[in-house]
Amino acid sequence: MKSVIIKPRTDILKQYIQYFLFFKKTDSDFLHYTTFPNSNLCLAIYKENNVNYITSKTGNSCIIKQGNTSFASKFYGFHKMPFSVDVNSPLDQICIIFHPSALRAFSGEKYNDLMLADNVSDIFSVADTAVFEKIFEESDFSKRAEIIEHLLVCNLKFEIPNKLKEALFFISKYNDDNLTVEALAKMLVISTPTLFRLFNNHLGQSPKAYLKTIRFRSALNEMLNRQHSLTSIAYLNQYYDQAHFINDFRLFSGCSPRQLCDKVSVRHNALAWIYNKK
Repeated sequence: MKSVIIKPRTDILKQYIQYFLFFKKTDSDFLHYTTFPNSNLCLAIYKENNVNYITSKTGNSCIIKQGNTSFASKFYGFHKMPFSVDVNSPLDQICIIFHPSALRAFSGEKYNDLMLADNVSDIFSVADTAVFEKIFEESDFSKRAEIIEHLLVCNLKFEIPNKLKEALFFISKYNDDNLTVEALAKMLVISTPTLFRLFNNHLGQSPKAYLKTIRFRSALNEMLNRQHSLTSIAYLNQYYDQAHFINDFRLFSGCSPRQLCDKVSVRHNALAWIYNKK
């Protein structure tokens, strides 16, 4: 399967969109991969595929098969556990990867309502969705990204709340110091319940869960880049001890840190997968 990442070129979009991700698979061979919780949100658009997304307390998976409809789409939010994907057909997929909370800049719907949507009309107008036929006909991924950028700029309607912008700034600045939810609320001069509502409406998870996700991804990136020993990585990312470090990684990835290092495949310095082809 071919995968290509393209970052937005339009300055105004860079604060909302992390990158565009294109998948192309022309054969019908079975493909399985597993990804891990991250802080970004994804709008995935498929051509002629049927997508069955299943999430529960015990599992989190997506099965992609050949479909009859022209286009299918799905919003993927924050994951609390590994996300398993089975592809049983050819695949032509576009993913728009949003920065945290940025999805709400294109839609007035609350996070949970967006996650229940099964088409792109919650962000793009009916007239816009007709353009996706043109996008999928374009074989050059750079030109695909250019058309999508134009659509996104035209559909940028809402402003992200200033308090949420401040919260994300403080998290990026102080999270290495083991930032707590209470300390974050105090920095923002708001109550803890108000902070929880802000995160749940815009990011779909509590501040505590978001902080844990950020810590996991920071530790994972350091592991994959072989920057430090596992003991040092646990210490630098504010894990209480090795048991805490291992338990968190089992929760987010299904593996211990050492097992994950042996299994994971890194693509484009942005995608960390356990990748299998049968």
